[in-house]
Amino acid sequence: MDSLPPATDHYTPELSQLLSRLLGRDYWMVTSTPADGTTAEDIAALLPAHIAYLLDLEERHLVFVSGPLLSGPGARMGSGVTVLRASDEAEATAIASADPFVTAGLRTFVLHQWRLNEGSVSMRLSFGRGTYEWQ
Repeated sequence: MDSLPPATDHYTPELSQLLSRLLGRDYWMVTSTPADGTTAEDIAALLPAHIAYLLDLEERHLVFVSGPLLSGPGARMGSGVTVLRASDEAEATAIASADPFVTAGLRTFVLHQWRLNEGSVSMRLSFGRGTYEWQ
């Protein structure tokens, strides 16, 4: 995973210090969109397989967060976002391509490399399994 760019002469000392504290960990964000003609019934029929696939990825520590998009531009039944822990673009593409919604032709996806800099987590929480553990 890439690190933050080194401080250069055009950064103030304050900005250089701030940048050095950011996490700077890279992930892969998958934005999924239902293919033309996909119905709510199509999604419902494959939802158990899709959830099982994501839970398996979660168990293998490949899913950081995932869930459907509920509102906003282009959001409709079957659209969603998943953030993956993958070593590179090829691995992230392979993971996203194996989603049952994608293999059935119900979804397309766009992959973005995403750098996590800010935020906090104080426990491991499995949304899908309803479990947590303090770390």
